[in-house]
Amino acid sequence: MKDKEYKEIISDINKLLNEICDDGRMKYHIIPVVEISVEMAKKLNADIQVVEISAYLHDVTRILGDKHNHHITGAEYAREFLKKYKFDNKKIELIQRCIKNHRGSIKNNRETIEEKIISTADAISHIEYPVPLFYTWYGKRKSTLEAGAIEIRNKLQRSWNKIEFEYKKDEIKEKYNYLMEVLSNNE
Repeated sequence: MKDKEYKEIISDINKLLNEICDDGRMKYHIIPVVEISVEMAKKLNADIQVVEISAYLHDVTRILGDKHNHHITGAEYAREFLKKYKFDNKKIELIQRCIKNHRGSIKNNRETIEEKIISTADAISHIEYPVPLFYTWYGKRKSTLEAGAIEIRNKLQRSWNKIEFEYKKDEIKEKYNYLMEVLSNNE
């Protein structure tokens, strides 16, 4: 795909996300997942277009309200979205696999480097940018200090466990351990 056409897709994805998503989710989750994913794709010689689009769209139907099956509905959404650009079918299938297999709360079989990158970047974003987790449990759900700490710890542990690359774990281990320690002191 030509660079101009690809830039149009990314621009349209950004327009879509800015319409349906608040600034906090973009700033603290979507953009970090994209940045981490692209950096990893370059380092690991993965398909950057597949990784970047997957990173942008991995939570699109979650944002639209599907909290339980967003990995499945998001993959279908991505396929329909990309069809109008005559995007390569093999790349669309790989994007769908990345979106389907990014979740940490379900057992997934991530086979491609791109799937592993998206899953890892999603997990890292929760550790590097934990503000949305605190907002979800303490702001939206009005959890007690103890209950919120338990839920956030559980989420961070699931995220840590789905990181597929040891070098990435090494990079964030100190921050992860600190967060877990702080949250343990509140139980």
